[in-house]
Amino acid sequence: MTRMKSLLRYCIGSAVVLLAALCLVPTSASGQAREVPGGGGSYVPGPEQKAPPVKIVGGFENVHPIPTGGPAPRMSDGHVDLTGRWYPNAAGRMLQFAYPLDLSALRQFDPKATPEGPPSFKPGMEAKYKRPVPYGDCDQAGTPSTVLEQDAQHAPMELIGTPQRLVMLFEYPLDVRMVYFNRQHPKDPDPTFNGDTTAHWEGDTLVLDVIAIDERMRNFGGEGSGGWFPSDQEHIVERITRTSKNYLTYQITIDDPVVLAKPWKSAARTWTTAQDPHDEWGEVFCTLNQEPEEYKKITEQKAKTGGK
Repeated sequence: MTRMKSLLRYCIGSAVVLLAALCLVPTSASGQAREVPGGGGSYVPGPEQKAPPVKIVGGFENVHPIPTGGPAPRMSDGHVDLTGRWYPNAAGRMLQFAYPLDLSALRQFDPKATPEGPPSFKPGMEAKYKRPVPYGDCDQAGTPSTVLEQDAQHAPMELIGTPQRLVMLFEYPLDVRMVYFNRQHPKDPDPTFNGDTTAHWEGDTLVLDVIAIDERMRNFGGEGSGGWFPSDQEHIVERITRTSKNYLTYQITIDDPVVLAKPWKSAARTWTTAQDPHDEWGEVFCTLNQEPEEYKKITEQKAKTGGK
């Protein structure tokens, strides 16, 4: 059952309709959930019956924002300890839009109170830097997409903080970042999908400065943007603040003097620490269904050309 739950964690798209249909189940007078006659369709009580109370499978009607939990813990050097298993919502657990939920528990931010807005492109740059992803349907791990896309993917991240570095582990897409404190950017860093990161504290906020991001790494963010690709001059600033024991905010600013007319800033997105003491890391790996056929084509082509 644990493995089944892991496999179902990130079902989106057509599965949402199915999940939503399974959420509401009529109950008996005793409050026990019972199956709808026929295994589907709407439950319509007869003229002599009263509609039975509705029970939501999974108890999602009881999911609300968790309390702050008191002050944030601190490390031996006095700085806030960011260590924890964090979910991209206010409930401290895995949630998806298919569930009938309190939106204040589900959302990372209120778009009316803190709108993000779309990126502002320089003339002619939107058509050039918005293009289909070159790596298929699976999400690519890297900065800033791995964090920003969780507004839709809902996957947790795990942080391990020490006075010397911050380890950032993302369950989906599988990604690992090592952020070292008290270092400078090299003069000529090699581009990578997570970029080159330096870090410093501003009060209780850890500020990450990122450059040298591979130009194949799509930026995921911005209302209706659909994502866009960077130039080699993109510069990202991440601000992580643990505001209490249970809450953390994560805000990203993307500046690209080649592509953007002005920097794009995300809302301060809410993350909450896992409330289940048995909540543990689970591996989620995406692979494309068409890969076996592609490998078959490659093998056949090599056979025709003598291995070339």
